[in-house]
Amino acid sequence: MYEDYRKISDTGSTSERSDSLECDEPVVPKQRRKSRWLRIVKVLLVTFLSIWGFINLVITAISHVPFLHRTPVVHTGCYCGTSSTEAIAMGCKYDALAAAWLPDHCRDDELTEEFNHSGDGPNGTWLYYRDKAHTMPITEEEIMFLGDTPNARFHMDYSWHEVHCLFYWRKEHRFRFNGKILDPRSDSEEHIMHCGEIWGRKATYGTGTVSGVVFDTNSE
Repeated sequence: MYEDYRKISDTGSTSERSDSLECDEPVVPKQRRKSRWLRIVKVLLVTFLSIWGFINLVITAISHVPFLHRTPVVHTGCYCGTSSTEAIAMGCKYDALAAAWLPDHCRDDELTEEFNHSGDGPNGTWLYYRDKAHTMPITEEEIMFLGDTPNARFHMDYSWHEVHCLFYWRKEHRFRFNGKILDPRSDSEEHIMHCGEIWGRKATYGTGTVSGVVFDTNSE
């Protein structure tokens, strides 16, 4: 009987221990779970507001950068007045390649400089003359003011005209990518045909050509 009692006691003891183990499992209070979720939501909200604030800050900064909001200027011509004085006041410069005064948006100074060293004179410069016989030299500084004298002309070797046409074809191509425009008098099929005739003549060495200086290349 004692043994039965001990078995019963042992069994009961084991059962009690098992029950106590099951009751000892940790239980997270609902208040603690709610508090943890609130912290997560708060962190996410602060992170979102920080990102949103940074984006707004960047957008505001960009909106105050002038060159990003500059309206493109549409040029429609290359007019430089009616005299050298007026042309200078308008910001125009004499362009030896065009034999004309041109504003910045109609010039390719780099190409013109190359043209100025592609000639028949010393170091590739061009030789210019006051007369058809090529006996009276004239400088480019003097040529640029010839436009102030009606019907004034300067003379040079025929090769000047051939090289002029070649460089104008290059200028037309370059202006497709640099935002500038070709002076209207040269931006035409007539000018292309004219250059074709110049190249087709096959002039002999020593043949001359002549040009004037203009301020309004929109029509002349």
